[in-house]
Amino acid sequence: MGRLIRKKIGNEVYINSVRDEKFKSDRITVNLITPLDRKEATVNALVPFVLRKGCKSCPDFTELNKRLAKMYGAILDADVSKQGGFQIVELLLQFADDKFAINGEEMVKEGAKLLSDIVFDPNLDENGLFPKKDLELEKEYLIDTINSDLNDKRTYAIHRAVEMEFEGEPFGVSRYGYAEEAEKITGEELAAAWRRLIKTARIEIMFVGPGDPAAVEEVFAKRLALAEREPLETEKAPLVPYKEHKEAKEAMDIVQGKLVMGFRMGAPATEREKNAARVLSAMYGGTPFSKLFMNVREKLSLCYYVTSHFERGTGVMFVDCGIEFESRDEAQSEILRQLENIANGGITEEELAGTKLIIKNSLGSVEDSLSGIDNWYMTCVLDGLILTPEEDAAEIDKITAEEVAAMAKRAKLSAVFFLEGGKAK
Repeated sequence: MGRLIRKKIGNEVYINSVRDEKFKSDRITVNLITPLDRKEATVNALVPFVLRKGCKSCPDFTELNKRLAKMYGAILDADVSKQGGFQIVELLLQFADDKFAINGEEMVKEGAKLLSDIVFDPNLDENGLFPKKDLELEKEYLIDTINSDLNDKRTYAIHRAVEMEFEGEPFGVSRYGYAEEAEKITGEELAAAWRRLIKTARIEIMFVGPGDPAAVEEVFAKRLALAEREPLETEKAPLVPYKEHKEAKEAMDIVQGKLVMGFRMGAPATEREKNAARVLSAMYGGTPFSKLFMNVREKLSLCYYVTSHFERGTGVMFVDCGIEFESRDEAQSEILRQLENIANGGITEEELAGTKLIIKNSLGSVEDSLSGIDNWYMTCVLDGLILTPEEDAAEIDKITAEEVAAMAKRAKLSAVFFLEGGKAK
């Protein structure tokens, strides 16, 4: 478990803390974790953005901003993410630590109280609904967020490939939901979604910084003792096995084609196999000297960019690239040929060592920021294996060329999406 101290403080409620004296600020994040569900994803995604508008103790955005200003410019933020089969509703507060408060204020306690109010005691009217103005404003924000992802053609192609790859599976559901559904959300539906999350979500509270997490534990334990809790099952789903090969293409008024390919990795069951898949993905297309970059892009000039990424929570590796429309078949064939090259043992000692070094250097920067530490350990908690970045780097170092080749042999092309030029149908 390393630096992380993890403690259960309620019914499927946990506080996780990492103390680090090199920072001057503390960060508290409340994560409401619920199974990804197509019917509830959109309204769930709206919840944190409306919550950040105020609470009973700060009933409007002006009062809330005054309180944040008094906390030496504290930062309040909200977002939604997904990992494996989970949707994660996030609210965070970052503020100056106690020892930097000019008048000796208890900043950690004050921050915990404010964030607790925002999450668990929002500004509801006499009918138990959020202010209509906040609902409409944040609906627009959510729709803009969804559309901004779709307007970026590379992001859109990856999004479509993920939908294809995980059709009928939770991970295929968008983390922010869907614009056409966001437009229709009513005040009653939003309030019901908030109550459902408070009642049924697994709650993971992260505290990172130089301060004492005891105050955070005290505030949230007291608040949650009053909450009605019936948490849903949030056990980590097994990694998915290979399914049938899927292909699709779509026309759009663009000047550069987008090709995305998904590979099922045979559901790597052990941590060692997952680490071998991580090294494979980095060697394949995740470094400036990767097989795909050096051959598909540099040597053959078949693409403008090309990269690969292993989705640890699902056991799927994705490759995405930007290409000329007429280069689609040649680029796809060469991408597959480079994977076959690795599977057949085409790995030099220099490539393996260089790839590991890139991964370890990336791990070495995790603890440079509060957000990096927060995100790292939250991912570990959800993954069910808590390691420090240094411990993870040591595990990566153990992976052999033979293990990387074996994982490449297990990779099966399972989804291909091509965004081509032309008029949309």
